[in-house]
Amino acid sequence: MPELPEVERARKLIHETCKGYKIKKVKSTEDKIVYTGGDDHETFAKEISGRTITGCERKGKTFWMTLSGKGRLPVMHFGMTGMIQLKGQEPTWYRRRPRENPKVWPPKFYKFVLELEPQSGSVGDEPVELAFLDGRRLGRLRLLPSPVTEHPPVSALGFDPVLNHPTFEEFEGLIAKKKGTVKGMIMDQAFSAGVGNWVADEVLYQARIHPSCPVNHLSAQNIKDLHHHLRAVPLRAVEVNADHRKFPEDWLFRWRWGKGKKQAKGKKKAEDAELQRSDEEGGEDIKPKGKDFLALPNSKPATIVYVEVSGRTTALVEELQKMPDGVEIKPKISKGGKGSQSKKRPKGGDSDDGSSGLSEEEEVTTPVKATTARQRDSASKKVKQEVKEERDVKPIRKARKSASTQDALSTARARSKPNGKAPAPTPTKRKAGTKSRKSSGKHSEVRLEDGARAASSDLSDLSSE
Repeated sequence: MPELPEVERARKLIHETCKGYKIKKVKSTEDKIVYTGGDDHETFAKEISGRTITGCERKGKTFWMTLSGKGRLPVMHFGMTGMIQLKGQEPTWYRRRPRENPKVWPPKFYKFVLELEPQSGSVGDEPVELAFLDGRRLGRLRLLPSPVTEHPPVSALGFDPVLNHPTFEEFEGLIAKKKGTVKGMIMDQAFSAGVGNWVADEVLYQARIHPSCPVNHLSAQNIKDLHHHLRAVPLRAVEVNADHRKFPEDWLFRWRWGKGKKQAKGKKKAEDAELQRSDEEGGEDIKPKGKDFLALPNSKPATIVYVEVSGRTTALVEELQKMPDGVEIKPKISKGGKGSQSKKRPKGGDSDDGSSGLSEEEEVTTPVKATTARQRDSASKKVKQEVKEERDVKPIRKARKSASTQDALSTARARSKPNGKAPAPTPTKRKAGTKSRKSSGKHSEVRLEDGARAASSDLSDLSSE
C-alpha cells in the first residue's frame, strides 16, 4: 500500500499544482465506506466548495488540504489503492502503473473531482481538475476541524520519521516499555506514523535486525541503528519523490518483488507507447541495471526469505539479520496441532490490517514466535507430562474396546445359529444419580434384528474366505 514516501509525493503534487486555486465545483460519488466520520459525499462536497486551497499537509499516511474561510478541512487516507490524479496526467501510482488511460476523465473509481480555477497569487494560470480515486474502497475521506492534528484519528498518530523524528534519548524512552516484535512496534502507527510493510522491512534490513526480534532483546547498538535507519530510509525515498527506480542499489526493496520473473507485457503502440506498459511493472525494471542479485558483504548472492511477522508478510536476509543469542524462532502451532506453513502467490496489494502486501512475489508464509530458554524448558516439561498421562490412559481404553468387541461377536454368533438365542448383554454400570433412557420397544427390536442379520452376513463372508 502507499506508505509515507508515496503519500508525501501526493501531498507535494497538490501543494505545488493547486495552491491558490479556488474550488469552483465538486463532483462526488456516493460511497458509504470511503466517506466516513458521519458525513456523506454531498456534505463533503458542499463544505469545501467555493473555498481556496492554501496548501496541503501530511502526518504519517494521512494528508489534508488547508482551505480558506471557515469550515472543516478535507482529510484523506489512501488505504491500499487510493490515488490522486490531475487531469491529463498519470495518477500517483504505487509501484505498479495503472492500466487506465489518463486521458479518460473523470477517471474510473473516482470518489471526488475538484474543478479548480486560478486566482491572483495561485501557482498556475490555467484551470486544473483534481481527482481522488480508489478502486478497492479501502481509502478514507472525512472532514475535520482545524488544526487537524488535534483531532482523532490524526491526533492518535505517533512521531513522523521525516517531519518530527525524536532524538535518540527520546527514542530510547519510547521503546523502553514496548513489548512484542521490533517490526510490530515500528509498524504501529501510534508509535511511528507512516511506516508500513516495505519501509519496515527496509529499515530492519539496513539496521541488520531480525524482524521477529523481541523489543526487549535489542542491544544498545541495535537501538542506535534502528533510530538512524528509521529516519534515513523514508527520508531517502522522499528525496527521490518515491520513485522506486531511483532507490539505492543495495536496498532490499529493489530485489523483493517478483524475484525478477515479472517482465513487461503487451505490445506498445507508436502513438501511445507509454500507456501500453505493463501494469505489472516493478519486476525487471526495479533491479539495478547490470546487477543480477542482492549481494552480501562477501559479494556472494543473498537469499531473501519470506516469513510472517506480526501478521505481515516479511522479507529478510537471514545471513545478515540474525536473532540475538538465547532467542530462537519456532513455527507457530495452529489449534489443529500442525505447524502452519504455506506457499502462496497473493494477488492483492499491501495493507496495515494483516493482509498480504507482496503482490508479485512468490512468498513462503511461516508464522514465527520468539522464545527464551526458560519458556522452552517449561513447554518441554508440559509436553512430557501430557505424554505420560496419555500412556496411563491407553491401557484402560484398550481394555474397554476389547470387551466391547467380544460382546458384539458373541451376539452375532448366537444369532447366526438356528433357533439361537443371544446371551444377555453385559450390564453396564452407571454412575449414581443417573437415569437410563427408555426407548420404544418396537424400534429397539428392529435395530437388534437388523444388527443380527448384518453380523450373520459378516460371519458367513469370513467363513467362505
